[in-house]
Amino acid sequence: MKKKNFNKKRLGTIAHYIGVICEYFIIVFSAIWLDNILKFPNLFFFPLNIFGLILIAFGINLIFWTSWLQFKRGKGTTGFSEPTKKLITSGPYGIVRNPMMEGQFLFFAGIGFLLDLMAIFLILPILIFAIHLFTVYVEESDLKRRFGQEWEIYCKNVPRWIPKLKKTKKKANNQ
Repeated sequence: MKKKNFNKKRLGTIAHYIGVICEYFIIVFSAIWLDNILKFPNLFFFPLNIFGLILIAFGINLIFWTSWLQFKRGKGTTGFSEPTKKLITSGPYGIVRNPMMEGQFLFFAGIGFLLDLMAIFLILPILIFAIHLFTVYVEESDLKRRFGQEWEIYCKNVPRWIPKLKKTKKKANNQ
């Protein structure tokens, strides 16, 4: 019998995406469980449920857009087994350095509003803190090692999480 040769990098990427999907389910089901344990009252009504749908749609769009940019322009994936070969600095990456994670945060907040899960708003700050630590100590050091000065210049011009509202020269001269 002939033994099939698997691409280890591709398997690593598949495992990464399975892990991300599992993370989403774990967070949502943990919020449902915690909401039932803590017996939060129903606080979100019709307009906030619609707001939740909008946040979910925007978050998913941002996640897919940034993933597509990493695949097409960066010539890689979001996982460490097949990292991008080029630093992406355009699109949402030109506004903040971690738009994919921000899409994820919007998605979870939207789930909270849509499903009336107050507990997700207890979990979300913990998730944000954990992702911040991972981003600063693991991901950014890897990007600095891979892209060097290009990464350092990018970091000086683009904030990590909160976009800068820059004044244009025209606006600055009019004030």
